Amino acid sequence: MTAFCAAMVFAGTLLAAVGAAEAKFYLPMPRPERAEPPKPAPGTRTEGPFNVVVLGDSLGDGLWAGLYRVFQGDERFNVIKHSKVASGFVRSEYYDWNKEVRRVLDEERVDIAVVIMGTNDRQVIVDQKGARHALRAKGWEAEYRRRVQRFTDDLQAAGAQIYWVGLPVMRSERFGGDMQYFNEIYRQEAASQGIPFVPTWNQLADGQGNYTAYGPDLRGRERLLRADDGIHFTLAGYQVLGSVVAEQIRHDVSKGFATARAVPRPNEAQAEEEAPAKEEASETLKSAQAAPIEVPELRPGRADDWSWPLR
Repeated sequence: MTAFCAAMVFAGTLLAAVGAAEAKFYLPMPRPERAEPPKPAPGTRTEGPFNVVVLGDSLGDGLWAGLYRVFQGDERFNVIKHSKVASGFVRSEYYDWNKEVRRVLDEERVDIAVVIMGTNDRQVIVDQKGARHALRAKGWEAEYRRRVQRFTDDLQAAGAQIYWVGLPVMRSERFGGDMQYFNEIYRQEAASQGIPFVPTWNQLADGQGNYTAYGPDLRGRERLLRADDGIHFTLAGYQVLGSVVAEQIRHDVSKGFATARAVPRPNEAQAEEEAPAKEEASETLKSAQAAPIEVPELRPGRADDWSWPLR
């Protein structure tokens, strides 16, 4: 009996010790102190409102609509549309973006410039000397790069933060081949000037990088995202496109945008004088030249109908 009682006492002591250990193990840890958010660098600001100005062609129209809805309720951003349907860098006699961007800068304070361009540029280009160059020819690429450089120079001289949005995947492989060619030019020019290039090709493709008309919307629901022409988007699709751009803008704003304005932009005469030097510098960049592609069968009114005269 005595031995039994001793065993019971020992067992009770052991259980108490285990219980105490368990109780100690499950005690809540001290609450960690909250880390202070990183402070923006000197000479930058994270508070809005920021004027987000969308510049581009018909895809720019849709991207503006998407960004407007994605930023809705975020008082830091004021989304402004300055896009032009059927425009581009090639047909300057129809719409000269190198002149129009100066007009926009005179009319608006452009804090953030969102640019998407290219679907109407599969055409012969006429250089400063009046020479005509076919798409993808060396002279075509040199003149096209010159116009892109002048465009971004003006925006940067006005102190705008530029986001160059890459063209999305297209249904037509032949049309898409030219869009990839343009994307490589934009990517190289953006990199040479410290401009963020926002890729969208894979972000709006299927798991294998191919075109798909359907995909998840911003709520994860399977929706029709692309228009019947295989180029443009539905409103749901433009919101997905806008969210890709908005994500990078919000990330950069949280770190702080420079508030200091750049040097005054050169006048048009100065820009023309600087053009040859820019062209020579651009020769050092890797050419975006790709293998020739077949010309697709055209249908009047489509964005890939680059025939001239217009039908």
